[in-house]
Amino acid sequence: MRITFIYPKFEKLLESRLEIKSSEGAKKHLGDFSMPPALGIPIMTAMSKAEHSIQLYDENIEPINYDDDADLIAVSFFTPQANFAYEVAKRFKAKGKTVIGGGMHPSLMPEEAVQYFDAICIGEVEGVWNEMIDDFQKGKLKKTYQKEIPDIDIIPFPERGIFTDRNNYDWEAKLIQTMRGCSFFCENCIVPAEFGQKFRFKSVDKVIDELNVSEIKGDYYLIDDTLFLPHRQCRDYRTKLFKAFAELPTKPRIFMSGSLNTSYDPDFLKLLKDAGVINLYLVTGCDPYSVKAFQKDGKQYFDYGLEFIDKYQQAGIEVYSSIGLGFDYQDKHVFDLTLDFIRKAKIKTSEFYILTPFPQTPVWHQFRKEDRILHYNWTKYNTANVVFKPKNFTEQELLDGYIHCWKEFYSDISIEESLSNFVK
Repeated sequence: MRITFIYPKFEKLLESRLEIKSSEGAKKHLGDFSMPPALGIPIMTAMSKAEHSIQLYDENIEPINYDDDADLIAVSFFTPQANFAYEVAKRFKAKGKTVIGGGMHPSLMPEEAVQYFDAICIGEVEGVWNEMIDDFQKGKLKKTYQKEIPDIDIIPFPERGIFTDRNNYDWEAKLIQTMRGCSFFCENCIVPAEFGQKFRFKSVDKVIDELNVSEIKGDYYLIDDTLFLPHRQCRDYRTKLFKAFAELPTKPRIFMSGSLNTSYDPDFLKLLKDAGVINLYLVTGCDPYSVKAFQKDGKQYFDYGLEFIDKYQQAGIEVYSSIGLGFDYQDKHVFDLTLDFIRKAKIKTSEFYILTPFPQTPVWHQFRKEDRILHYNWTKYNTANVVFKPKNFTEQELLDGYIHCWKEFYSDISIEESLSNFVK
């Protein structure tokens, strides 16, 4: 049987905000980068390749062949891709194909997504993928499939070879997932809604085995910012994990995600550096430190953030900041505070995002209750558009401030310097 996976187009930052292109330094910032799809498709490929022929179309770098003769079309997508995914499904179904869907958006909006597909997977695909294939081959495909897996060690290693021979990706870091679920409820985070409220960790041995599947080289991105939460389970696990990384004969170049909640204890920073960590993707917006730091009277926390970043930089770990704008605790001072912060922190790589009420997040439920969501055009839910009524800005003020931050930051940062950690 032939299975074709589709990763639909999504509107990138510069497609939404052409105004930013007028900034010379922003010609190729990270908001315009292309990366391989997330782990769902390579994991499904690993589960299928022994018995089935696999094809992938990533619409962000190549056109979809709608004359593809696959037996089954599988579309994996997150919220900004939803409208494009639905169009893909319509076109293939018009040609008589069976089309199934899965990924973040169908998991969070199943009643909507199921209208466009012959079947959808809600949540974790690993527990239902073989069942979906068997049911399809028997002509007994159900409309929805859902099963949480209690032990994420059963997840096969992703088949990264499905991305080979594609030359249009700007950065091809190997994505590594170490855990699922979260017991915290940050206002714009989907993890508890998609993966549950309980921490589930992949065994350290399993993570190391995944690294050793092929020669350790290039960049590896730990996609779980939950790994660095101030929680005992997370702390104990990450300590074991990074000690294991440090013992590898060849260390990977590790990129990690975190917030100002992340530790900057000297021993912890040494552990990270010994393990091969070279970059921290620092997201602000929800953690209690940045909530205070990006308010006009939050100097104590502002200074804490500067000290935090300085400690990482002094340890030899670059900080790439992603700064959220439009939260209810912010007002029009946030734009100047943001630029002042990243300049004083001597950050050379930064992005900015507009708070976006993704389905089933706490802020989604809050804004719906308060009748503050402007529309449900999912294409514009890419953090470069204002899709809700802000509390302390007009919609235009928030958008103008967001554009101002992008243009001002990149007005005096060369693109070569900004992307030096990400070059091939």
